Amino acid sequence: MSKVLEAKSAIRRLAVQAKATQEDDTLTIAEKMTALEAYQVELKGHQDTVATYEGLARIVDGGAVEDAGASKATTGRKTLGRHIVESGAYKSAVASKGGRFSTTLDIGTKAGDPPVVNTEAEGSTLSGGFLTGVGGAVVMPDFLPGIVPILLPQLVVADLFAQGATTSEIISYVKESAEQLNAAGVAEAGPIPKSDVTVEREVAQVGKIAHFHKVTDEMLADASQFESFVNERMTLGLQQKEQTELLNGAGMPSVLGLLDSSRTGKQTTLTPDGSTDVSVVIDALYTMATNIRFNAFVEPDAILVNPTDWSKIRLAKDKNGQYYAGGPFSGAYGNGGYSNVDAVWGFRVVQTPAIAAGTMAMGAFRSCAQIFRRAGIVLEMTNSDGTDFQNGVVTVRASERLALVVYRTGGFGLLTPNWVAAPAH
Repeated sequence: MSKVLEAKSAIRRLAVQAKATQEDDTLTIAEKMTALEAYQVELKGHQDTVATYEGLARIVDGGAVEDAGASKATTGRKTLGRHIVESGAYKSAVASKGGRFSTTLDIGTKAGDPPVVNTEAEGSTLSGGFLTGVGGAVVMPDFLPGIVPILLPQLVVADLFAQGATTSEIISYVKESAEQLNAAGVAEAGPIPKSDVTVEREVAQVGKIAHFHKVTDEMLADASQFESFVNERMTLGLQQKEQTELLNGAGMPSVLGLLDSSRTGKQTTLTPDGSTDVSVVIDALYTMATNIRFNAFVEPDAILVNPTDWSKIRLAKDKNGQYYAGGPFSGAYGNGGYSNVDAVWGFRVVQTPAIAAGTMAMGAFRSCAQIFRRAGIVLEMTNSDGTDFQNGVVTVRASERLALVVYRTGGFGLLTPNWVAAPAH
């Protein structure tokens, strides 16, 4: 028995049961209402089944919904031959006495499903990408859920710094700017030298990063996946700008970045102009680490490098054509296996396009600087922006407020190699 016949038979059965319940004098009104409500729920399900199959029959031109009074011989599952001989394309081919006729059977359906037949006769046309004509099965597109997003660089910069929170718009802190430590050996009853320390109050102002996006009412109401996609993309876009500003920001109204020229005390080492010897750059990185250790008395914990610069270092070879950092399958000079952990001189290398090519930053990020967030990421939505309400549009806005405090600028160093094209190996 087909789904339609089963549903119509169930509807008739429910009608009989409902009438019997209504005429049953042994039941109270409350019991009758409870029973009738249950019938109503079941009835709705069967009615939906009938409506669905009748709708499909209207879509598929030439299809038929099995009728309760029809015999099994006429309402059974159609064979491939029956699909063909009943199709308008077949009839056109016969009428044309030799007109072109083709049929395709899709055998990739599930067991028990009727074959999907695509029939086409000479003169048939395509409308909107679908074959028109009596008997031809409508080929519906296979919609895949979700949205394939554009991939963006990983968020790595903010995680290098210590994290903090603030309830103010200004971060005021004190740090030593100069010192004179004159301790010395003294004679009995002799003069004792004086030491002195100069401190200064520094101020970091909380900046703001924000952007907005407009979506339609239908997007929000009909596509929850798109709604979450927009929300996450709003957050991701904000964080992408955040990591750029933490390095390169020029201050208010945004963030004063680590590499801004107004910050003094950074140790800077330049490689010789026009150097193509990567070993010079590698040596300079170790020299920078020594400067940081000597001047700030801290241990560097990371090196920020643009991927293009790191590729030059990672692929560097000696005069014998051997990779300094190890080849694609083994460690340096065949010692040990391949490592996918990027490091040089034991310092972690963090690759990010947020730092410009030709600039490398080394430092004790966690101990010498800290991010203070005035508020986390705030996501707001409204349809009252301008003509949004009239046009059925919703404005989505994301914002955050934060500041970067650098306690010891001497704990950071910049390396700016003057790369030129290296000779071919």
